[in-house]
Amino acid sequence: MQQEITSDRPFGSYLTARRTLFDADICAFVNVGGLHEPLFIDMEYVKTNMPPSHHKRFAPGPFLITIGMGLVAPLLLTVLEDISKQQPFGLMKGMLNVNADIKAPGYAGDTVQVELVPRITSITKSGNILLALQHIMRNQDDVLVLDFVETLMLGPVES
Repeated sequence: MQQEITSDRPFGSYLTARRTLFDADICAFVNVGGLHEPLFIDMEYVKTNMPPSHHKRFAPGPFLITIGMGLVAPLLLTVLEDISKQQPFGLMKGMLNVNADIKAPGYAGDTVQVELVPRITSITKSGNILLALQHIMRNQDDVLVLDFVETLMLGPVES
């Protein structure tokens, strides 16, 4: 876990465990989600119609987002506890938004890790807190694969 706190990272940042993306994981996600398009189910199509850098199985963006959220999940209670020391809050009300930028492909066999940067973006008139969780996913070569922000709403402290 990284603890360096700066003005742009008032709660510091957190580093997750690593996870390897397996071919079977990508195939299962594609099948569960019904993403039966040639890019994900037809390797001959991929080999003949995609640039040479893409001649192997790659992960759909929503799969990478899901993996990023999953890697962060074991840290979330620690992150919320650390935030509550500076900004008390009530119950978690839910996720409001996800805004993602896919920067590079995630391939079967890649090992990824996420740096999580939490920020409070605003406090509403009713006392709800909007918490942005920036997920910065890099692969084993330190290539930025995905940068996405998940916005959560935390309720006001109950009196």
